Amino acid sequence: MSERTRKLAWAAVIVASATAISRVVGLGREVLTAGVYGVTADYNTFVSVSVVPNLIRQLFADAAISAAFVPVLTALLAAGDHERARRLTATLLGFMLAAVGAVCLVLILAATPVVRAIYPELTGSSHTATLAAQYLQILVPTILVLALAGVLTGVLYAHERFTMPAVVSIVWNLVIIAFMAVWHSSWGVYALAWGTLAGTVVELVLLGFAMRAAGEPLRVNFHFGDPYLRRVLALMVPITITLGILNFNALIDTYFAQFVSNHAAAEIGYSFRLYQLPQGIFAVTIGTVLFPSLSRFAARNDMGRFRDTLSMGVRQMVFVSLPFLAWFTVLAAPIVRLVYQRGTFTATATEEVSLALAAFALGLTFANVNIMFNRSFQSMQRPWLPLYVGLANLGLNAILDWVLLGPLGVAGITLSTSLVSIFNLVLLVWLLRRQVGRIDGRRIAAAAGAALLCGGALAAVSAGVWYALRGFAAGGFLPLLAAVLAAVGAGAAVYIGLAKALKLEELTTVWRILRRRRVAPAPSAAE
Repeated sequence: MSERTRKLAWAAVIVASATAISRVVGLGREVLTAGVYGVTADYNTFVSVSVVPNLIRQLFADAAISAAFVPVLTALLAAGDHERARRLTATLLGFMLAAVGAVCLVLILAATPVVRAIYPELTGSSHTATLAAQYLQILVPTILVLALAGVLTGVLYAHERFTMPAVVSIVWNLVIIAFMAVWHSSWGVYALAWGTLAGTVVELVLLGFAMRAAGEPLRVNFHFGDPYLRRVLALMVPITITLGILNFNALIDTYFAQFVSNHAAAEIGYSFRLYQLPQGIFAVTIGTVLFPSLSRFAARNDMGRFRDTLSMGVRQMVFVSLPFLAWFTVLAAPIVRLVYQRGTFTATATEEVSLALAAFALGLTFANVNIMFNRSFQSMQRPWLPLYVGLANLGLNAILDWVLLGPLGVAGITLSTSLVSIFNLVLLVWLLRRQVGRIDGRRIAAAAGAALLCGGALAAVSAGVWYALRGFAAGGFLPLLAAVLAAVGAGAAVYIGLAKALKLEELTTVWRILRRRRVAPAPSAAE
């Protein structure tokens, strides 16, 4: 094994470990948030307002910058033109300071009319309008800070320095936890807002130190005529629009949530945190690992192996998603109660969040499979096709939110997300068949049917074990933890055992895929 290979292997271990720790610490942050703020009106206002900077952040920062900047910067470094690479970095930092800084300044100055325009029902009282505007003004600077952090992260990735970008998300979570633990009683939700800003600034500082340690100077210039800058910005456009669509859907959901209650947005946020866990752990990993193979076969026009790889990926997505669909449906209430119900988070909040989680879960498998189909279009260098589907989803999501929130409340909004995921999958399958012909549909359907059988058995066993232990679980946190683990464990054992009995190849293949995971950018701390 070469020195470089050993270095990358060690980096992979560090990134994977840091990501796992970050998820644990992030869950701890959510548990503390629930206990301290519950689904109170002030926290609900914070959750609603935070969607706005999150949307703009996705347009200018995070993955969009890294995905567009790293290839251009890496090419310059590979050619040995280090000074040119440094000038590009300085120019991109200057562009972010000017462009994103101007957007932030406008939002800070116009905070009150912005929140009143987006959330007319939420900001009906002067108190809530003032809170919303102030929360927005505190959070807006994080857009600029994360845009600059995205550039520094790109430099570190180009130099194969992966440790600090992976670690900063842990620090971000810890800073927020510290702010809430120390100041929540005196500052209220402002402790969370200021903690978010402080954690983001600490991220930038740590990345700056790591960049200096890599031998790269921190310089800024404003030579916006740089052709390499234009190339980076051109590459950012489709990525930015695609990521923006996801957050536009979140903005649509929070817009309609204000007409349900003054705690609906908070309930959606808590349910979404649980919903996205299996996606981050399994689905994104499978899609990332298979993406290079799909790209290679597409480049060779080897459609046979392309279809086989796609089919394998889809079948793995279904296999790993169905257990979570079952657990989040039949064990939604005990899971939410275990994770969140303490302090200010009441039994009533548990009931509402559980319904939202169950409705979210109905679309979990479809959403994960969509990741695989999106990767397929990207591998064929046709990223605009799923983008068009995403634009259609915006309209459908708004219509379904409007129709379902009346009879179903918060669960209607999360059910809308599930139905949109199904619609998205149907359109992507139709478009992909037009591009490559058949996609091994019969084999996928057969595997999905067998996995559904296993998932049904899992759901029945998990529900039965929980029903038998629900009285014992009422004895406190530890009995509840034991009961939930017993229900989940029994269901998992049945699922795996039945999959072995049916000789499902997905059982062994999924583990092989997960072990092939390579170094990838760490998730954004702000997510």
